[in-house]
Amino acid sequence: MITTVRPLTPDDAQACDAIMRSLPDFFGYEPGLADCAEAVRSQDGWVADDGHVARFATWQPRTSDSAEITWMAVERGRRHAGVGTAIIERVVADLRSRGYRLALAMTSARPKQAGVADTYGPTRQFWSARGFLPLIELDIWKTNIALLQVRSL
Repeated sequence: MITTVRPLTPDDAQACDAIMRSLPDFFGYEPGLADCAEAVRSQDGWVADDGHVARFATWQPRTSDSAEITWMAVERGRRHAGVGTAIIERVVADLRSRGYRLALAMTSARPKQAGVADTYGPTRQFWSARGFLPLIELDIWKTNIALLQVRSL
């Protein structure tokens, strides 16, 4: 089936919630799930739709020159098919067309606790392969150290 990358609509919110809940090793923290649920209902974003929304990204402005990709997820069984890249490139093109100069994305740098598996290595590789460079590590989350990444537009 052909996949279309299109703007996120309010009708997509429940599908995005389901994607997040299906990935507890990445998104198992309840306050984070609530933040994402709010984002898919209030922020701009994009979804990949092939008759079923299985991938999405949201974004919001941070400064007059920068916007952050706040949430991005792809159903586990639909990864590694290029659609996550298509969504990110569509977000980047959207941000560029709106006059932003930088795109930001945050992911986990590493777990706070020693001995806890670092499941985010492939996620960091995903962002790096799409031109996002590590900028700074921040101790702002309960379970992991955050990594803020940046891409020039």
